[in-house]
Amino acid sequence: MTTVTIVLMGAVTFALRACFFGPLKTERLPGGVERALPYVMPAVLMAIIVPSVVLAKSPDNSLGPLSPYLIGALVGFAVGVFKKDNFFLVFASSIAAFAVAKILL
Repeated sequence: MTTVTIVLMGAVTFALRACFFGPLKTERLPGGVERALPYVMPAVLMAIIVPSVVLAKSPDNSLGPLSPYLIGALVGFAVGVFKKDNFFLVFASSIAAFAVAKILL
């Protein structure tokens, strides 16, 4: 049943997108829309990640700055600010900071 549901969801998603993008001619999108498109994926990821990081509980079951999730996210963000376009370094540093904070807290 789960497999059928996933396949049907994929078919519906494909059909909706094909109906929307299929009839488009070779027209270009407005300049503002084209400039904004690269920011869509980071915005969606932030909308998913930020609530789970900010609302993560610290080891003493309270909301606070000692959450390993928040520490890992802040370290990853700091590394990303200085080392742009290096996903693996940002990811590795974030995971390492999370692990160290999880062990120490």
